[in-house]
Formats: sequence, structure tokens, C-alpha cells
Amino acid sequence: MGSRPRYPLEHLVRCGRRLLGLCASVLVFALIRQAGAETLGSQGIFERHEHAVFQIRVINRETGKKSSIGSGFVFAAPNRLATNYHVVSQYIEKPDDYELRYLAVDGGEGRLQLVAIDAVHDLAVVAADQPLGNPLAIGQPPAKGASLYAMGNPLDLGLTIAAGTNGGVLSQTDESRILFSGSLNPGMSGGPTFDEYGTVVGVNVSTARNDISFIVPTRFLARLASTAPEAIDGALGRISRQIREYQIGYVQGMLAAAWPSTSIRGVLVPGSISPTVRCWDASPKSKPENLYRQYSISCKNENNIFLTDRLEVGKIVYEYTWLESQQLEPARFYRLYEALNNSQFGGRADEDDVTRFVCDTRFVTIGTENLKATVCYRAYKNYQGLGDVLFTSALIGHPQSGFIFNLDLSGTDLSAALQLIERFLRELQWQD
Repeated sequence: MGSRPRYPLEHLVRCGRRLLGLCASVLVFALIRQAGAETLGSQGIFERHEHAVFQIRVINRETGKKSSIGSGFVFAAPNRLATNYHVVSQYIEKPDDYELRYLAVDGGEGRLQLVAIDAVHDLAVVAADQPLGNPLAIGQPPAKGASLYAMGNPLDLGLTIAAGTNGGVLSQTDESRILFSGSLNPGMSGGPTFDEYGTVVGVNVSTARNDISFIVPTRFLARLASTAPEAIDGALGRISRQIREYQIGYVQGMLAAAWPSTSIRGVLVPGSISPTVRCWDASPKSKPENLYRQYSISCKNENNIFLTDRLEVGKIVYEYTWLESQQLEPARFYRLYEALNNSQFGGRADEDDVTRFVCDTRFVTIGTENLKATVCYRAYKNYQGLGDVLFTSALIGHPQSGFIFNLDLSGTDLSAALQLIERFLRELQWQD
């Protein structure tokens, strides 16, 4: 049986004297909030806010037809809409070829211009030349497990609402994403995510299918509330600076931290170097006919930052592989070892997006061992200061065993990447 809380007498006297002051005001405020905090449910939220949510269209100027669509909602001012950066990126990249337009649920439409960009968190604000409605109230996301409701225009089928729950902030994405257990389909990007009271607590951003989706917390959107309109000219430069500054800070945070170690067949190597990084065993199944054994560890982050349809940046992937054999002759072992020592970027970047890789190969000594190391870099043509870095290194001088370390970084600052590579090499330790 529980006991009642005890308070000093003087505390009760003070509270009694201030009953019409602070204590009373707090009580009254709580009662008012409780009385006014009406839960709406999906139907109530839809009916209350459908006229504040719009379809955003990227129109090809030549054909006059939609190239892509997304969603947006009235934010900060009656003529402004919040959306995702990736919804309007095609227009930002080629404003001479595309224009932005909005479509309301009542069929009204008009042109939009760019106001502000936060490319790191996939947010943008655009403006119409006339009022579109009252700005929606924004607030903080509710507790994990609470109900959430996402509105948007899926697959150009009309405005709809999807119910789900708050799965919590994802630490592996730098706390810039919230897991939403509901279905976000293409076209819903940029739409609002509401709590059960009809307050916007996030912005729809992406889906991993199977009712696993993600939203951006409104604290990042709030930073754009008072932004003055930015010209479309120079937008690519602003985006480059935003991502480069973020990437430098992200890598510097890793460099400043203590790194945990893990072991792979006699080599002590860095494990998960950041809360945003996850490491997994990647060893292939052993087969007696292979005449060798291979052990692998693969680590990567989940910081996929959308830049263009062909470029996603912010990715860090590193892998360790140990290879050994007592049965393969040295020439066959070397060929196998050489085949495993490779790393390359995927994606759809082409010659319009990136330069060719330029590489530098050197022999380095780490402790008592020698490695052949290669660093390659390619620059992004339209985003100054950003590029892809590829690093690969292989242990030499051992006829029946080998160790390979690869590190890839996409859309990063070259100087910061080189510092990270140097730190990795310093952390390698050979065990007897």
C-alpha cells in the first residue's frame, strides 16, 4: 500500500498564500489545456486541414506536363508552403527547363517560387503570389508509440491521409529522422505529419516500404520560418555549402570521439566509430572446395542525403576482409587476393555529374606491417567542394594470408575524408 507524499509545512503555507497566483494559474492552465486538447483522429484531421495541404508539381516548361509531384502545406505565412527539398530539386537544378506550381483540393492552381532550402534535412519553403490559407501550427513530436497521421498526394491519386505510430527518433540518422509505422507513397513527400490533436510534428520524407517510413522533425523546419526569399540563382552554391559544412562537422565529430575496437583474425580494427554507424558480419559461407577461408566485417551509416536524382551523399562505408589459405599455391592466392581488393561507387552518376577518379597509390608502414594503399577522388561538377573518396589498402608480404581495408565516402569534403583515413590507419594494430 503506497504512502502519500509529504511536504514541509512552510511549502503548503506558501502554496496556499499563492493559490490565486502561481499555483492557481498552473492549475487553471492545465485544466484549460485538458479541456481544449481535443483528439481528432484521421477523419477529423483530414476535414480540418485538407485545404491547407497542396500538391506541388514540377512542370516541364517545354511540354507543359508534370515531371514529378510532391506535397506541401501552408507554413509560417499565408502564401508559403513547406515541402521537401527533393520535391523541388529538379527545378532548382535546372530552373530554365522546369517551373513549380501548386494544385489545391478545390482545383485552384498557381506558380511557386523558391524561398529557402535546407538540403541537409531535405526541407524547402516555396511561396505563391497570393494567400493559400492559414499557416498550420507546428509542435514537437509526441512520445514514442503515439498516433501520427500523414497527409499527402500519393501517386497523383488525390489528397489522402495515412495513420501510423511514432517509432521514435533514429539515432543512426543523426536524429534527423523519425520512424513512422505507416505507408508513405511517392507523392506524399513534403506533406505534413500530424499528432492526434492536429498539430504538425513532422514532414513526410521517405519510405522503406512494408509500412516503414520516415519523417523530418519540425524543429528543423522551424529554422526556416523567418527566412527571406532566396534567388534561384546561386541555389546550387548554397546547397553545396550547406552539405559541405555538415559533412565536415560530421567527420570532425567522429575524429574527436574515442573509437571502440574489434578484432578480425589477429588484426585490431575500429568498430562502430559513431552512433550513426552499424557494423555487421559479412563473411561468406565457408566451402571446403574453395581451399581458403574469408572473414569480413562491413560497417556503414544511414545518412543518405538527397542531392539529385543521381546523387545521394553523406554515405560512409568501411569494410575489413581477412583471407587465408594453407592449400592454394602463392600465384593462385595472389590472384584471389587481388580480385577481392577492389571498391567502387554504385549509383547513377554520369559524366555530367562527376569528374573521372584521380588516384594516388603509395606503400605505407603501419606498425610492423606494410600495406599498399590507394586514394581516389572525383569531384561533383555542379556542387563545389563536394566529391566522392575511395580508399583501399592491402597487407603485403604474406604469401598465405592477407588483410584488406576499404573506406568509401560519398559527397564529402576531401580534406576531412583524408583526416578520417589517416585516423583509421593509426588505429590498426597487429596482434601476435
